[in-house]
Amino acid sequence: MVTQVKLDYINRVIDESLDGEALELNGKFIGDEGIEALVQTKRIFEVENLDLSRNKLTWRGAHHLFHCHQFKNLKRLYLGENNISDKGVMELPSADFAENLSLLDLRYNNIGPEGGLAVVQSEKFRKLQVLIFQENPVGDETLITLAKAPTFANLRKLNFYRTDITPKGIKVLAKSKVLQRVKHFNLARNYLHLESAKLLANTKTLTNIESLLLFDTGIGDAGVKAIMESESFSKLKTLRVT
Repeated sequence: MVTQVKLDYINRVIDESLDGEALELNGKFIGDEGIEALVQTKRIFEVENLDLSRNKLTWRGAHHLFHCHQFKNLKRLYLGENNISDKGVMELPSADFAENLSLLDLRYNNIGPEGGLAVVQSEKFRKLQVLIFQENPVGDETLITLAKAPTFANLRKLNFYRTDITPKGIKVLAKSKVLQRVKHFNLARNYLHLESAKLLANTKTLTNIESLLLFDTGIGDAGVKAIMESESFSKLKTLRVT
């Protein structure tokens, strides 16, 4: 139960954090009870940006957020560094703002393959341009499903940093016709090895990439050479490797 004291508190926090088209609650540590209280204020927010990064949220807070009707204009959602887990993110496609999102940041949320698939199997995210899975072990199946899902054809920026990706996922990614518009790709800190570099170098579809992060992937000098000499990466401006 949310007390009046908590409602008064969350209203003060909201008033302090509202900035035009953004509600910046990053690092306020309001927790699940804070999200429940926010929903119970019944306030309608016209914001396009909602930043709830670093708020100790779990699936409970995610449930309240994804089932409220107070953010119908939302376009950019930042949920990084919480713990919403598979159970929480699986409810995201049911949110009434899901179809309007252009940016979704889910980094560090203890999301595994089940949660990753719940996102990429949904047809709600047609407007999404930026998708960040960083530091969630969503694995190859999430990447493979995404690479084949026409819903995500508008993506421009993809972050799969340290997400348990292997050459199995890269093999499908390199042939993806869906992700032809992607310009910025972070695949760092996955066990990719030389095989993945060669697969990427031979892509016929991922030809618009301008920045590619592949540090700590084990692709080695030969992998770097393959990518740098690839005609497919003629637009590449930034390549980060180790």
